[in-house]
Amino acid sequence: MPNTPFIFFIFFTHMPTHPIATSLCFLALLFPAAADTFIMKDGSKLEGSILSEDASSYLLDVRVTKTIKDERRINKADVNKIEHEYPDQIAFAAIKKLTPTPDLLTPEEYAKRIRAVEKFLGDFRLTSRSKEAEAILATLKAEANEVLAGGIKINGVIVPAAQYSANAYEIDALIQAAKIRKLVKDAQSLQALRAFPKFGNDFQNTTAYAELVPLIKQVITSYMGEVGQSLASFEARVKERNVGLDRMPMADRRLTENAIREETAELEARFKKEKDAKLDWVTIHPFFKPSLEDTMTFAKQELARLSAMKNEPVVDGGKAFRDAMTLVQSKADAAEITAAIAAAKTAMVPERYLAMLEAGAPGNADNR
Repeated sequence: MPNTPFIFFIFFTHMPTHPIATSLCFLALLFPAAADTFIMKDGSKLEGSILSEDASSYLLDVRVTKTIKDERRINKADVNKIEHEYPDQIAFAAIKKLTPTPDLLTPEEYAKRIRAVEKFLGDFRLTSRSKEAEAILATLKAEANEVLAGGIKINGVIVPAAQYSANAYEIDALIQAAKIRKLVKDAQSLQALRAFPKFGNDFQNTTAYAELVPLIKQVITSYMGEVGQSLASFEARVKERNVGLDRMPMADRRLTENAIREETAELEARFKKEKDAKLDWVTIHPFFKPSLEDTMTFAKQELARLSAMKNEPVVDGGKAFRDAMTLVQSKADAAEITAAIAAAKTAMVPERYLAMLEAGAPGNADNR
């Protein structure tokens, strides 16, 4: 670049003499500022960049909104300090959030995160944040490789494929429990309550199930409170609605009454469909009393059932599966393996997990 010395000469000989502006311009040569924050002496803030200046003021390109900018002149004497923000800092703030990764990411989700960090490194390879970005990338790639090999991340820890296969039943129970906990955290109570019975069918004899029961009891109690309030105020709300209908002009009243009848017919059809499907937790509606009454009845039954349960499973299905898989993987005596698989059946380990044990047992065609 033969013209570089001349460019630098022009820049430095025309550099503003104010100390704040001098620092700003020098750093802008290295990393163009995406936005600067001007903190005024009265405590107010302006986001923008310097277009020009004279001895006593700055002409700013001020960010009014994300898409609108305006020019504004401010007095230097009114500026307390200028905070600089550069493109690499903005971009790094986004990728910094990519680790630590959440549980249960898929290979595709890892790939998306990896591409984001690689793009940052391609755009800002020589910045002060590049080493941190490289560390983030290394972590993502290491975890992604484990997941691609059959591993999984649960409770913040990567479980390698070999360890997962030896504890598949217990780990899957933890995974499903985590999904239900997330539904509760996201205030999706009905979805959590609907997911819990299926979880119990598959994993009732696991520690994960026993540990989830207290939370589900809390959800049921809270849900009963909401449904109970709707039931207690049901007649009053219907009466209030009818009073509102009486006050309407006849044409509007007829339209509204037709709409109410249509909605009621839809609610009745949905309620019947859900009951025919033997869905324990039906969809509730504040103006459809059968849904509220049915939910309250079942909630009381379920709460009583869960309250009568012991704090720990009578038989630990996770341990039964793990013990059997250990014998299978160690090529133990056939009789020992058969007995261990029988113990897993007694612990109500589901058929799909028993099939994993039997696939590796002596006598299986694939193992001959």
